[in-house]
Amino acid sequence: MSRSTVLLSSLAVLSLSTAVALPLAAQDAPPWAPGYADRFLQSTSPLVNEKGTLQALFTHRFNEPVNSAGGNNLFGLDSGANIGLGLGYVPLDRLSIEAYRASTGGDYEFAAKYALLEATRERPVGLAVRAGMDWLTKFEVDQKTGWFVQASAGVTLGDRVTIAAVPTFVSNTPLFKNVFNVPVILQVKLAKGLYATGEYVFRNKDLDGSVGQWSFAVEKSLWLHRFGVWIGNSPASTVDQIMGGDYGGGVTESNIRLGFSIIRGFEIGVK
Repeated sequence: MSRSTVLLSSLAVLSLSTAVALPLAAQDAPPWAPGYADRFLQSTSPLVNEKGTLQALFTHRFNEPVNSAGGNNLFGLDSGANIGLGLGYVPLDRLSIEAYRASTGGDYEFAAKYALLEATRERPVGLAVRAGMDWLTKFEVDQKTGWFVQASAGVTLGDRVTIAAVPTFVSNTPLFKNVFNVPVILQVKLAKGLYATGEYVFRNKDLDGSVGQWSFAVEKSLWLHRFGVWIGNSPASTVDQIMGGDYGGGVTESNIRLGFSIIRGFEIGVK
C-alpha cells in the first residue's frame, strides 16, 4: 500500500470520527434540577420555571376525613372537596406570574415570584421571594382581600434530600389579621422522577384548639408534568387559609383526608 493511500485512508477515518463526534459534543448535558417543582405541596418553592413556560395546576383536597367517612363513603372520596385551578407563566428569566382559585370561599390568589438564587449542582441552594393578594369572594367577612409576602429557601443534599422553609406574612385571613407563619418542607428522592414530600405548618396559638397542619404526598415527575397522591389534615390550599390555621373555621384535629394534584407545563414562548 502506497504512502498516499495510507494518508488518504487516515484522513477519511479522521473526518468520519469528527463528523460523528461534533454533533454529540454540541448536545448540551441536561440541566440539573433539584427535584421539586415551582411549588411543594401547598407552599411555594425557590424554583421558577424556564422563560416561556405556561403551567396549569389542578389540586383536589377532599373535606371529609377518612375515619368518619368509612368504606360506605369511599373513605371521603364521596365528600365535597376544596378544588383549586391555577395558571402560571414565566415572561422573563427568573420571574413568574400566577393566578389560582380555590373553591372554598371562592378564594382567588394572584402572585408574582422572583428567583433571587437559582439552585445548581455545584451550589444546590435556592432562594425566591413571592408576593401577592388573596380575595375571598364567597365568605361573609368584613375584609375580603389581603396581601402577603413570602420567602422560600431550600437546600438539596446529596442530590436526594431537600430541606426548605417558607417564612410568610399575610395581612388578612378568614379570622385573623397580620399573621406570620413558617411552613417547613422535607422532600426525599425515591427513584428517578419519584419523590416523597412532607410539609408542616405550625399551629395558630391565637386559635383555640388549633393543631399543626401536616401533609404528605408521593409525586411522579416527568419533564414539565407532575402528579401527586396526597394525604393531610387540612384541605386548605391558598396562603390566607393556610397560614392562620383557620380553614373551615379552624383546623383542630389531625384526621387524614385524601387528595391529589396535577401539574402540566408547556413551552409556548421563546427562551
